[in-house]
Amino acid sequence: MKTKGWILAGSLFLAGHRLLAATPVPNELLSAQEANQLVARVANAARTVTFQGVYVHQHGDNMEAFRVIHEATSGNDIERRESLDGPPREFYRQGNQISLYLPGGQVFPIDRRQSSKLFPRQFPDDPEHVLVNYQVRYVGQERVAGQDTNIYDFEPKDKLRYPHRYWVHADTGLMLKSVMLGVRHEPVEVFAFSQVQIGGSIDKRQLKPVYPVKPAPVDDAPGTLTLPKDPAWDIHNLPGGFRLLKVSQRAMTGKPRPVVHHLYGDGLVTISVFIEPFDPAAPLGIAQQAGITVFARQAGPYLLTVLGEVPAETVQAFSYAYTPKGEKSGTQ
Repeated sequence: MKTKGWILAGSLFLAGHRLLAATPVPNELLSAQEANQLVARVANAARTVTFQGVYVHQHGDNMEAFRVIHEATSGNDIERRESLDGPPREFYRQGNQISLYLPGGQVFPIDRRQSSKLFPRQFPDDPEHVLVNYQVRYVGQERVAGQDTNIYDFEPKDKLRYPHRYWVHADTGLMLKSVMLGVRHEPVEVFAFSQVQIGGSIDKRQLKPVYPVKPAPVDDAPGTLTLPKDPAWDIHNLPGGFRLLKVSQRAMTGKPRPVVHHLYGDGLVTISVFIEPFDPAAPLGIAQQAGITVFARQAGPYLLTVLGEVPAETVQAFSYAYTPKGEKSGTQ
């Protein structure tokens, strides 16, 4: 009997040792399997966990607060969020149906990709789309809005993108804070809950829109995942790690006609390429503000504008990958 007790004790010790060994230590890189499981868990939690709270969004010198209530159900989840600063704005979603309230009562078409990546739902459903470009490092633990979180750094594998840091709720996998870091490792965009309740029941009255929301047209068109054969353009040597998500034409404020839009993504950030007839009054060159880089240049009879939350080298590389037919490729 005593021998069996020692065997049992030894088994428990070894099981505990294996558990501890599997727990990341600070500054340790996650294995490919661990990183894959982490991204999938966080992406899933934003859809399947009931939560409510207030979060702040800081982008450069601008800071806004929002209230979000998300009820996960066995059918369509319901989400309502409203601005707490500045002009009143409200977003209401039930399943795939989206309604908006904006100043002046205006409603404009929204892209499903953008509306589905509102904080804290910032990871794609496909972990590999992220992990082909970033390695994941466990940093440590910290409390956010009174909740215990694990901190992970998503370190780019090249110089084409910025690093990101995420605070993940230890029990549910819900993202509670995210920071995009700039070239000097300074925070350029922050999302963070200041108060949050995870789980439990939600008062149905809190899910009812406060303002007169209107149904918003949702762009569900998948676009094309291959660049169209355009007799006006040669497109070669695009920066690696970015997928073409969509090709479309977009009506833009102040533009007399729709603008051709090519949307690329690496799983965490997107890059937009806009093509339109050249406007001599348009500002050209590089501009940066709050982590967003814009590069505009004349390319034959066109104005080519590239923007994204990436370093200047990346938007320039995208721009010079587009060459009008008849021009020497890569002319700068």
